[in-house]
Amino acid sequence: ADTTNEIATTNNALLTAQYKLFSRSNISFMFINKQATKDYDFTTDEDRYNRVFGIDYRLASTDNTWTGKYYIHKSFSPDVKNKDLSAGASTEYNSRNYNVRLSGVYIGDNFRSDLGFIRRTDIVKVNPKFTRNFWPKKGQIQKHNLSVTPIFIWKPDLNFENSDYTIISRWEASLKNTSSLNFEMFNRYTHLYDEFEPTGSDNAVPLPIGNYYYSTIGASYRSDRRKTFSYSLSPAFGGFYNGDIFSINASVNYRIQPHFSTSIQLNYNNINLPNPYSDAKLWLIGPRIDITFNKNLFWATFVQYNNQQDNFSINTRLQWRFAPLSDLFIVYNDNYFTDTVFAPRVRSLNLKLTYWLNI
Repeated sequence: ADTTNEIATTNNALLTAQYKLFSRSNISFMFINKQATKDYDFTTDEDRYNRVFGIDYRLASTDNTWTGKYYIHKSFSPDVKNKDLSAGASTEYNSRNYNVRLSGVYIGDNFRSDLGFIRRTDIVKVNPKFTRNFWPKKGQIQKHNLSVTPIFIWKPDLNFENSDYTIISRWEASLKNTSSLNFEMFNRYTHLYDEFEPTGSDNAVPLPIGNYYYSTIGASYRSDRRKTFSYSLSPAFGGFYNGDIFSINASVNYRIQPHFSTSIQLNYNNINLPNPYSDAKLWLIGPRIDITFNKNLFWATFVQYNNQQDNFSINTRLQWRFAPLSDLFIVYNDNYFTDTVFAPRVRSLNLKLTYWLNI
């Protein structure tokens, strides 16, 4: 236990079982358990344990025309008697010319999965999708499509008030040289239940509680990845809450087969809000290097700079595949402050071993 930071020692366990149904479908059962090894003075009652039991069903027809995912999970936590379920369903129809998806999820306000990741609780979310595919017989475009994806979220504990929605309209094209191009529009509504400061600026005035309607338009192009040099570019502009935003995501990739590849990722967001709210220019830059020494030994290094958090980080990993599906990883992480002096923030050296039992 880390008594200084009041972090208890816990036993974590995961048990899963899967059974195949029909030709390509399956049903699975899951049990997750997190439990403190003893009662510490600083341990709250709600942190004594957290358990999740779930059933998942995956549908896949023989010809893949119909696919689906369906689940129901229940969490068990101290002093929680209700609103601890999460359930979802998604059914998708695929054909040469059409793709239609009906999808929704419910997450109760008291549902917890401490060993997982849950962005929001107390929601009912529906996100259907309709896509129409086209197959030109001439020209450089091999396939293109039009799609509409509405995403609506309601809060059951607030009489199913609509908290936010996003309607995504998109045109995508795949070219014969494997490059791709798309244009998209996002129409958004967000209700802020608490004050929110999106720029991370010091002493900034947060946006007030209320309703916000805003839209953005973007495009994206990815070049032929079969070539030694390739790139992608994705600009976007439009509204951002009660202001404006201009964004650009770009990447450049270079590879020398079969031993070396490198890339650099750039994300830039220019946020302009009316007075008295703050503006911000947010940068994220991330170079990466991958080296393949042979079929069993690999080395990858990722560097990232983020000016919003004044953070410079390095992640380097050596991977040795000593047997089929069995690996030994040595991972070094290093983080630095960059706001005043270039000083270490967090450092770690990790060893991970995976071994495949072929029984």
